[in-house]
Amino acid sequence: MKQAILPRAGVYSAMLGLAAGLAGPVSAQSIVFTEGGADLTFFYNSGLGSWDTIFRTKGNTVATNLTSPYGTPPGGVGGSANDFNFTDLTVRVTTAPFVEVNGVPYLVTPASGTGYNIETQPDFGFRTRLREDDNGTDVNQFANLRVTLNTGASEMPAGAEFILFRAGDPLAGEPPNVILYETAAGDLVHDWPAWGHTHWHWGFSQPGNYSFVFDFQGIGGLYGPSSIDSVTVNFSVIPEPRAFAAAFGLVALGFVLLLRRRAQIRA
Repeated sequence: MKQAILPRAGVYSAMLGLAAGLAGPVSAQSIVFTEGGADLTFFYNSGLGSWDTIFRTKGNTVATNLTSPYGTPPGGVGGSANDFNFTDLTVRVTTAPFVEVNGVPYLVTPASGTGYNIETQPDFGFRTRLREDDNGTDVNQFANLRVTLNTGASEMPAGAEFILFRAGDPLAGEPPNVILYETAAGDLVHDWPAWGHTHWHWGFSQPGNYSFVFDFQGIGGLYGPSSIDSVTVNFSVIPEPRAFAAAFGLVALGFVLLLRRRAQIRA
């Protein structure tokens, strides 16, 4: 399949100057994300064999320093006027319920599509846009994006644990909690689809400052395995103590109602 797309190489070479002006971190900024929804978004430049990791906003996003638009992605597919470059990205969490998973209580962020979803806190999703235009047809660049939490390069409060999860749907054959990353269990690698968008609860066993370094690589498909790149996402988890009890009741009730609603829909 790679030979079938070789003619595009000349086109990419001719467009490198234009692509440089349309995409990439020209004057990226230190973004602080505090409310609403947003996504960590991945693009791949097959002409250069390089990666772009972008902050995508939504209609309810509250964030600072959104001053460096990303522009058109090099593959010409999946871009948005809501994409922004960043040099540093911090997600600030000020209200978070405690939810116990595998015996560990975590302070968790909201996630759209789950029982706990409030717009006054940051709801941070993963978005992969690993496609390109091949003579008018959108083709996947990889089979998957393999993202690894690099614990050696990451920083967390002493003794803290991290988890990325959501409540499972037993009616769909899922376990009570679908877990992608869990430092307490040593689960540090997950393969994301080449094209997808989902939101998950980011869970922290302690308040404090976290700096996560994610290494990632395209696997399979037209260009895999690709070069390995990395992105750093910082979290400031300083919730108000009085919010713990009330928020926990909210999230517990939300999970129950969500499962009941699914059961009624499937009945």
